[in-house]
Amino acid sequence: MPQVKRAVVIGAGLTGLTAAHLLSRNQVDVTVYEREFRVGGHARSESMGDVPYEPHGAHIFHTGDAPMWRLATSLVDMLPYRHRVLTELAGEMFSWPLQYDELERLDGWGTIRAELAKVGRVDATNFETWCVSQMGATLYHLFIEDYTAKQWGRPGSELASSIGPKRVELRRDGVRDLFRDPFQGWPVGGYGALCEAMACPVAGDVEIVMGETVTVADLGAVAAPGVPVIVTAALDDFFNGSHGPLQWRGVGLVARWMPKVAGFAQQAMVINRPSPDVAYTRTIESKWVLGPDTKTEGTMVMYEYPGAEAKHYPVPDVAGTSAQTQHAYEVELRDYERNPLIAAGRLARYTYINMDEAMRSGCAAAHRAWRSYP
Repeated sequence: MPQVKRAVVIGAGLTGLTAAHLLSRNQVDVTVYEREFRVGGHARSESMGDVPYEPHGAHIFHTGDAPMWRLATSLVDMLPYRHRVLTELAGEMFSWPLQYDELERLDGWGTIRAELAKVGRVDATNFETWCVSQMGATLYHLFIEDYTAKQWGRPGSELASSIGPKRVELRRDGVRDLFRDPFQGWPVGGYGALCEAMACPVAGDVEIVMGETVTVADLGAVAAPGVPVIVTAALDDFFNGSHGPLQWRGVGLVARWMPKVAGFAQQAMVINRPSPDVAYTRTIESKWVLGPDTKTEGTMVMYEYPGAEAKHYPVPDVAGTSAQTQHAYEVELRDYERNPLIAAGRLARYTYINMDEAMRSGCAAAHRAWRSYP
């Protein structure tokens, strides 16, 4: 009789459950350990009646990765939502990413136009120099400087330029959707429904143990020697801070339920609030995923405040301190001998990734685990 293949996954978020799902489809019995009493991690959405809202901030499934889109849509139906973002400046709304044809409304347009005419070589010294070299000092000051200071708790000059290309763009082509990917949507029932569908047994078993935190010190109790362990938890947590804490930036949200709003409370799902006079960075009305013509009554607006204890965003400091600490943990992971340890996902890889990338990371981790079997 062939020996049963087993694997352990730490974390029941989108990455961990993608890995568990694929291993299960290949006759592997998987045990997933999750410290919370629900699956889905930071991506999980909730609902008030039929109105969705997101306690951990906006999450949008968008991708050009056709296999990841096929995997997601094989498990849940997708609402045909394409994401639009606005940013508020002095009571006026502007598209985000910024659109060149909207900038004439700004005071100081002449200065802005002159600065844009001088844009040239990218200055990647830090995030601030990257932005200024792409759009000039005035637009950076108006739309990005104060927002960055609120979001990250430090000026843009202390952040690495690597965050620029994913977050900042000045468009001249009139495309108002935030993302250009061909496949976009929002799961019916939210990301919790997608993760729960992944957790359903296919061929092997997927057992989920909730309410239990697993660190490297616990592996002797949860994984036999040689059993691959996929780690989606932050490595400073998993290794009990052996190389010191990683820098994280969290957000906290406050929800406001408005039962008498028949349509929408704001003009797009997400509105950025760069003003330093406003404590929150953005407001989120996830009801927009239901479509602009929805008849669902009531709405929920989330106010996102930076500086919470949660581990939402890795901090790409320009000095590279965070990257050095992460590297030390990755070396410890690699050198662990009792079990193959495989880091996957946003937390364990200490990187900002999209939903499809989280799933792709789970797929790659499952393949690595499969290759570890004799």
